[in-house]
Amino acid sequence: MGSPTVVVLVILATVVLAPLMREYTDLRRSHGLSRIAAFGTTALVLPAFAMATVMSLPLAPHPAAHWTATVVVTMLAYSVATRAIVASASRAETAPSRRTTG
Repeated sequence: MGSPTVVVLVILATVVLAPLMREYTDLRRSHGLSRIAAFGTTALVLPAFAMATVMSLPLAPHPAAHWTATVVVTMLAYSVATRAIVASASRAETAPSRRTTG
């Protein structure tokens, strides 16, 4: 692997990982999720990417359309899943307590 390839891979990794780390931090701070819950929620990007890749396979002969569809569907699926988890976590905080002892 040549030096230019490594540089491109580092740049791509930064472009992908930086927003995910910011999302993880936001889930911990703003929504009060535990480390494991925030990591698990952030890790949903992997199955979202897999689903998007499969859904965009018919566009494989057209690489630009294929990768555009993959990115758009990944972002959409990840956003929907993350917002559902955040909504569920915020409802749990406001739900009445079921404790029976005073």
